[in-house]
Amino acid sequence: MTLHSTLKLGLEELKEGFTCHERWLYMAIQDIKLRYRRSVIGPWWVTISTGFMVLMLGFLWSHIFGSDLENFFPFFAVGMVLWGWMSGQILDAAGGYFQFGGVIKQIRLPFPIFTLRLNVRQLIILAHNTIIIALVLLLIGKGLSWINLIAIPSLILIQLNLTLLSIVVTIFCTRYQDMTQVVTVGTTIIFFFTPILWQVEILKDRTYLVEMNLIYHWIETIRAPLLGHLPSVSNYLWSLASLAVLSLLATYFLGRYRSRIAYWL
Repeated sequence: MTLHSTLKLGLEELKEGFTCHERWLYMAIQDIKLRYRRSVIGPWWVTISTGFMVLMLGFLWSHIFGSDLENFFPFFAVGMVLWGWMSGQILDAAGGYFQFGGVIKQIRLPFPIFTLRLNVRQLIILAHNTIIIALVLLLIGKGLSWINLIAIPSLILIQLNLTLLSIVVTIFCTRYQDMTQVVTVGTTIIFFFTPILWQVEILKDRTYLVEMNLIYHWIETIRAPLLGHLPSVSNYLWSLASLAVLSLLATYFLGRYRSRIAYWL
C-alpha cells in the first residue's frame, strides 16, 4: 500500500468518525451517567475534590516559593484544571481499544468514534471544573474580562491536538500493550517539567526548558487569556505546528493499521 493510499484511507476514517457526532456524544454522556448513577451529585464530586486539592496545594506552593498569592494561585488553579483535562485524555487513550474490544470485534465502526467518546467524557468533567477557575479568578485573581473569551477558540485548537494525539497513542498502546505503563510514567514526568506547580519566572535565563515543552504551549494558549493577557505568538505557532504533525500521524496510523486493530485485541 502506497503512502498516498494509506493517507487517503486514514482521512476517510477520520472524516467518518468526526461526522458521526451523534454516536460518540451519546455514548460519552451515557458513560458519565452510568459512572455516577448511584451518586447524589454525580460528577460534581470530581469538581469538589479537584477544588479542595487546588485550594490546599495552591496555598502550600505559594508559601514554598514565596510567591504573591494573588499572582500564583490563579496561575496554579487554571494550570491544574487544564492539566487534569489533558492528562485524563492521554491516560484514557493509553488504555487502548481493549475496553471496547467486544464492540470492535462485532460491529464495524470508525475507530475515531471510540477516541472521541473518551475525549468528550473528559470535556464534560472540564465543563464542571470551570466553576473552580471562575471562583478563583473572581475571589483571588483579577476577575473576568472580555479577553477571557479568547480561551474558547484556544480550547478548541488544543482539543483537536489532544484528539489526534489520543488516536496515535491508542493505536500504539493497542499494538504494544506494555507501552501503557510507559505513557503513564511519561505523563507524570511531563507534569513536573511543565510550569504548573512553578512559574516560568523562576527559571530566569533558562527559559529554554519550557520553550521546548509542547504541553506548556498548549496550556498557556488557554491559560494566558483566562489570566487576562494574550498568548504569545510562539504558543500559537507550536500549537498549530503540532496540529499539522499530529494530523499526519493520526491519518497515517488509521490508514495503515485500522484493519489490524481487531486482531490485536
